[in-house]
Amino acid sequence: MRPRIAPPFALGIALSACAQGSAEIPVYQPPAGSNEVLRGPIEAAPGHSLVTADIVLGAGGRVPLHYHHGEEFLTILGGSATVLRPGMPDLVLAPGEAFRIPPGTVHAAIAGPEGLRAIASWVVPDGKPLRVAVPEEQGQ
Repeated sequence: MRPRIAPPFALGIALSACAQGSAEIPVYQPPAGSNEVLRGPIEAAPGHSLVTADIVLGAGGRVPLHYHHGEEFLTILGGSATVLRPGMPDLVLAPGEAFRIPPGTVHAAIAGPEGLRAIASWVVPDGKPLRVAVPEEQGQ
């Protein structure tokens, strides 16, 4: 005859196993900067590619004013960022928050006091550069 485990005890074992399974997962640690991890055509949108980068900035690190010919999608993984858009309110993003930047929107970013770790993806029309720099005086 097999021993029978009492339901409350079984629940305790199950919860303990779940808690042990939540150990920290090793994560890739890229160097500072914008580290491209993917670039390829989008079959559902002929004439466009998707570019994805893992972004790492130290405290107060800046991304200068620029715009993109396609959309940008930014997801904050750690730290924080302030997105600056001339003529619009600054937007502070925290871990777990995401933001879509429409094509042609001039913007810059500043990492928060704890730095920034984010994933950015861009839809890039074929034949266009990923990023177009904008002189600081034009962004005022």
